[in-house]
Amino acid sequence: MRIISIVGLKNTGKTSLTSKIIKELTNRDFKVASIKHSHHQMEMDHEGTDTYKQMESGSDFVVGVGGRTYFNINERLDLERILFLIKLIENPDFVVIEGFKSYPYAKIATCEEAEDEYTISTVNSFEITDDELLDLVDLIEKRSYDILETLFVDECGYNDAKIIGQAFANGKLDYNPETQAELNLAIDGINIGLNKFVSNYIKQVILGIINPLKTDEYGVKDYNNIDITIKNKKDYF
Repeated sequence: MRIISIVGLKNTGKTSLTSKIIKELTNRDFKVASIKHSHHQMEMDHEGTDTYKQMESGSDFVVGVGGRTYFNINERLDLERILFLIKLIENPDFVVIEGFKSYPYAKIATCEEAEDEYTISTVNSFEITDDELLDLVDLIEKRSYDILETLFVDECGYNDAKIIGQAFANGKLDYNPETQAELNLAIDGINIGLNKFVSNYIKQVILGIINPLKTDEYGVKDYNNIDITIKNKKDYF
């Protein structure tokens, strides 16, 4: 999974550029998820629907399932937690974010005022040509990267996630998903960074426990993704 943020001041074309990037990524057969950040109250539901009535009745977590599935949570989640949940549920090829400019992910800026050390390009969203858009998405493929705390580079001098992220964004290092940790750990909603050795060690221990189980009786064919949630008693440690 790779993450790219579209950032800029109001009325600089963030939404239109976000839509163009999503469309081009899907044209390249990538699976795409997207996130919209707003400083205002956002409502995905509306008065009169059954799910709205459930929410109004006091439900803090409403799930609507039909042709699509949506979650309505009465809580403002941190971006890192949202990204972890997206990776857990869907694990798309790319997550395109509109906003969240303070987070350390590769960014496309729609104005110079929004540039920072993670900016990979600054574009005029209203004047970008089709060819320029293709070049921009090529750059996104090269410079974007996964959840910050999952990053790992087996090179001396690169052992801090933010520094690694900057190195990817600035083109000093090439991002290769195959070299990244294959296990993601979150404790109480906080992503915990794991290097390749620790990630592989935990993975092999878990697989060693699971392999003898008769998982085929439950319809399991492959171990492509394994999700484990541990409810830990507070007095355990």
